[in-house]
Amino acid sequence: MNDYELLKSIFDNFEVEGKKIPAEFITYTGKSKTYITYAFTDDDPTLFAEDQGVGSVAYIDIDIFSNGNYLAIEKKIKEVMKENNFIRTGSSPDMYENDTGLYHKTLEFAKERMEI
Repeated sequence: MNDYELLKSIFDNFEVEGKKIPAEFITYTGKSKTYITYAFTDDDPTLFAEDQGVGSVAYIDIDIFSNGNYLAIEKKIKEVMKENNFIRTGSSPDMYENDTGLYHKTLEFAKERMEI
């Protein structure tokens, strides 16, 4: 399973406190006021052998959008990403988007991959 498939499987049936949270790759087209988007932001070669790349680090942003308190969603994302060998590398400040009326938080993760 590649990392795109892994993220899809993680978030296909993502639930927090008994409520399903919709999640989509890059953009969300549904009607829910609480949802998640995710995207790969970079893929850096980091390990080489005999002039060939054999390892890399993939970087992923996960964005939470909500019209209410999203702290439980944030906590659950951190838990499931850690369970799937992603390392949290940062996060955005807490934001509020006036144009959508939604709170917004970005969580940043990385994952090492061997390509041998």
